[in-house]
Amino acid sequence: MPKKAKPRAPLVPLTGKQKSHLRALAHKLKAVVQVGHQGLTEGVLSALEVALERHELIKIKVSSEAEVDVTALGPEVEKATKGQVAQIIGHTLVVYRRRDKDPKIVLPRVKPAKTGQATKTARATEPEESEDFEDEDEDDDMGDDDDEDVGDDDEELE
Repeated sequence: MPKKAKPRAPLVPLTGKQKSHLRALAHKLKAVVQVGHQGLTEGVLSALEVALERHELIKIKVSSEAEVDVTALGPEVEKATKGQVAQIIGHTLVVYRRRDKDPKIVLPRVKPAKTGQATKTARATEPEESEDFEDEDEDDDMGDDDDEDVGDDDEELE
């Protein structure tokens, strides 16, 4: 009799930074599970479960003869394994599922949204006069004297 799947917490979607981190880790991996022309069978699903429990991050190679397209297979794998597809490239899926006990892979943390961002953008669009800006005007005044001399030379030439 097959084991009952342990209840898992709902999946939080991976951020772009987390997916990028997983793709970098998966770059050196070889495909652990291969999906043949029959698609996701019971044997493939059990191999996926074992591989994800052991490795957390795996590559799945989909045969070019498979009845199901790789992009259509991604959501099916996510649903069946309660994992997340980090990348689909060619005929290969990169799947991640955090291990309940002693996880190896540490994902980059999600930074909480800043609450004061709206006020900062509003301030950035308003014209402000700063001391630095006034100092530049004073410097320009000094330079204007030189410009006036140049202008006077032009008048003398006429």
